[in-house]
Amino acid sequence: MGFLLMNKQVKNCPGLTESDLALLKRIEESLSITADISRADILVCARLSETRALVVSHAQPSSISSLYRQLAEGRIFTQEEQPLILRALASGSGGRWQREVVRHGAPVIQDVYPIRNPSEKTIAVLVVETNMLAYERQRRRNRPFRRAVIGLQDMCLRGEIKNAPSLSRFGIYDGIYLVDQERRIRYMSGNATNLFRTAGILNDAHGAHVSMLEDADTELVERAFQTEECLEVRHESGDGRIWVRKAVPLRMPPLDWFQFWVSLPWYGFAHQPDAAVDAVLILVHNATESVQKQRELNVKSAIIQEVHHRVKNNLQNIAAILRIQARRCESEEARQHLTDAVNRVLSMSVIHEFLSQDEHRPISLRDVCHRIANQVAQVSSNPEQEISIQVNGPNIRLPASQATPAAMAVNELLLNSVEHGLQGRRHGTITIELDDLGDAVRLVVTDDGNGFPADFEPKSSRSLGLQIVQTLVTDDLKGKLQLESIEAAAQSVNGTPTATGTTGIKCGARATVIFPKRSLGVD
Repeated sequence: MGFLLMNKQVKNCPGLTESDLALLKRIEESLSITADISRADILVCARLSETRALVVSHAQPSSISSLYRQLAEGRIFTQEEQPLILRALASGSGGRWQREVVRHGAPVIQDVYPIRNPSEKTIAVLVVETNMLAYERQRRRNRPFRRAVIGLQDMCLRGEIKNAPSLSRFGIYDGIYLVDQERRIRYMSGNATNLFRTAGILNDAHGAHVSMLEDADTELVERAFQTEECLEVRHESGDGRIWVRKAVPLRMPPLDWFQFWVSLPWYGFAHQPDAAVDAVLILVHNATESVQKQRELNVKSAIIQEVHHRVKNNLQNIAAILRIQARRCESEEARQHLTDAVNRVLSMSVIHEFLSQDEHRPISLRDVCHRIANQVAQVSSNPEQEISIQVNGPNIRLPASQATPAAMAVNELLLNSVEHGLQGRRHGTITIELDDLGDAVRLVVTDDGNGFPADFEPKSSRSLGLQIVQTLVTDDLKGKLQLESIEAAAQSVNGTPTATGTTGIKCGARATVIFPKRSLGVD
């Protein structure tokens, strides 16, 4: 809804006490279900001044197209724009107005009801806006249902609809029926009739006892009468149907001048002064197809996660075999190549391990970098070396299609730093910096080692690792790669040589990768 977002502005409205704000909060909690059943936009407006009103809250219906392209919460209405609302806030009396503004091809009918606190002071107004077409359709419905809608709006106006936030929305294809105190069905919509007819239950429901429907209907109606609060249950029948039913208990308001024309002629459904609940609205949603699709997706997801788990295990087995082979190699060069292959295989297994936990969840690049950094430190570093690998930056989440090449690129850059940048050094530090650029990601790997040779040219380099990185960054990630010695970068600042540059001592190397983000829904 957004009432909490409006709180600061609401407190600018003069004369509202804490108890008044609490009442507005209770009203707001029931706006969604009231808007859905009324097939109307419902707004709560409070007075800012004699000529201005603030839209405190706005519920758009999900059972019909809204009159508004976006929520009106926070908007300020003027006397010229909304005379009926300002008049109701000033006088405490409501009314109906056909607005001249045409939306979706039809004029708007606006009903305004004053919201009064226990002291009978008007603190706000409830505005019900319906386009003319929907209004005429509503008028053609039977009188019990029309009065039930008025009763619902009256309860919403008083903040008396209990447990309304627990209800899901009432959709355009959902059914609805009304049950009175005698447990007789006084109204059933065409959608509800079709739902029960396709299930082989009760062709003509009008006047029938609710027990003629399913046991789930009878039980829900009885619970609603007893608890006097909104309820929602999901029931799966023996034939595989999955229906979600919602119950909304109603207390009918006494007839007044405005409701009199709606209620005549009225037979056997008057308000009973000693009755807590006069009727119950039951909303029926057929969730069979959506639930079955979700179950199929869950099964497929479980299978895919198991596949990722097995792939991860197989990759780790391959890495173990290569590690054994590396130990048996007499050639140092062959041993190094096999060690590099171990790291490449393990970097891919890291991604499959994340996917085996939840294939739909985006992968944290920072977590991936931590895992790969630990692997490289354990597998590639010389026992006589002390190498520290640090990962800094925000928790950037990527789809698997980007996380995989990014992980392999990080692995190759770390291997290059360990094997070449820190070669011959007892101590060394490698830093991975992550930076979220909004629509892109920047990844910087820096070491404090020997730097690149003076004649180093990235594009002509014969290093397999750097060739792999170049391919991953440009082809898979659609990004850019920049390699540089830190000293060379320092010398180029404003064209003035730095102290480091004048000594000719290498301060390390830096690899910068920048690539655009893909949508998390695209993999």
